[in-house]
Amino acid sequence: MSSNMFIRTGTAIIELYRIKNSCKNKRFLSKFFSADEIRFFVSHKLSTALIAENYCVKIALAKAIGTGFRVIRAQDITVLRDRLGSPLIITDGYAKMLEQREGYVFNVSVDHCKGYASASVIINK
Repeated sequence: MSSNMFIRTGTAIIELYRIKNSCKNKRFLSKFFSADEIRFFVSHKLSTALIAENYCVKIALAKAIGTGFRVIRAQDITVLRDRLGSPLIITDGYAKMLEQREGYVFNVSVDHCKGYASASVIINK
């Protein structure tokens, strides 16, 4: 039996048009996303919904950790998909140090509809 203990949760929602407008700025993707994520987006024709989902995961994780982006950087959180399309979080930098030091296990869920994308992150220990 697993002894995972619930620690925190974070959620985020964003309007897709805001991400679409942000993508017009050439620096937006490199400021918020890792090289692996950008390759993933390109392989999916720069899908606004996918970009928005990943953006929401980063916000939700920063909220769940409790630091916001004052301590961790958005580029230190990489969100990719497994073979079945489920999102998974890979951390780097200070986010990775927190994950390892505190024994965090991240659980993530994403969704989108015509006008919005959202994500929820639950941290277990």
